[in-house]
Amino acid sequence: MNTQVVMVLGGLALVGVFAVWRSGRKSAVKAQKGVREITRMTGNTIRLVMATAIITFVQWLVIVKIQNTTATWIALVVPALLAAATIVRLMAITEIVHTTRGGRR
Repeated sequence: MNTQVVMVLGGLALVGVFAVWRSGRKSAVKAQKGVREITRMTGNTIRLVMATAIITFVQWLVIVKIQNTTATWIALVVPALLAAATIVRLMAITEIVHTTRGGRR
């Protein structure tokens, strides 16, 4: 092998190493973003379960302990109104807005 062939093979090897390094970095960034989204979803799920438990407990407490029809209706209607308002707001999204971090896309 002459020197020119060795230099070409060395250059190709460097290009290959750079490509592998770059793809590994992209994969790591994608994995990190996925973990962040899963963590965010887990936090929202925990908050959802806790809020549901609190609302259900308060409704149960009002229905069982307080024998007032008006209080029972208030305990059932107010959470239903809040849930309906949230669902209507979620369904009213007309466009998806992509945000950027650090000025990059």
